[in-house]
Amino acid sequence: MNKNKKAQQGFTLIELVVVIVILGILAVTAAPKFIDLTGDARASVIEATEGSINSAADLAHAKALVSGQDGSTGAISVGTSTINLKYGWPQNASMADLLDLDGDITEVSGSDGTFTHIDAATEANCVAAYNQPTDAETRPTISSTTTGC
Repeated sequence: MNKNKKAQQGFTLIELVVVIVILGILAVTAAPKFIDLTGDARASVIEATEGSINSAADLAHAKALVSGQDGSTGAISVGTSTINLKYGWPQNASMADLLDLDGDITEVSGSDGTFTHIDAATEANCVAAYNQPTDAETRPTISSTTTGC
């Protein structure tokens, strides 16, 4: 029997330190990518709301044109809501009636067509906005700001 040859029964201290250092390096390089995902998620919800506003406005405008409601004022019925129109497009105050807002999005005020995320870091910089047209030749302005989400 050879007494000098023993079966290795675990990791050496140096092997453990090397593994811990490698894991630390991986954590330092990967962590920043996962730190602020909530702000990105809120920004995505605002951008999706902007898309919903655009679609809702287009559908209401199409219904207004079919109904002959393309003058400076008018109204159409959508579901149980009456949507007031300006040049065939929904007025700012009627936009919330066209949207099915979930629990994360709220209307900033009842008349300006601006919607924000309820958990936004800066409410004024995390919004989707709808602005009715000012004349019969222009389309409504639909935009979003996500710098404060």
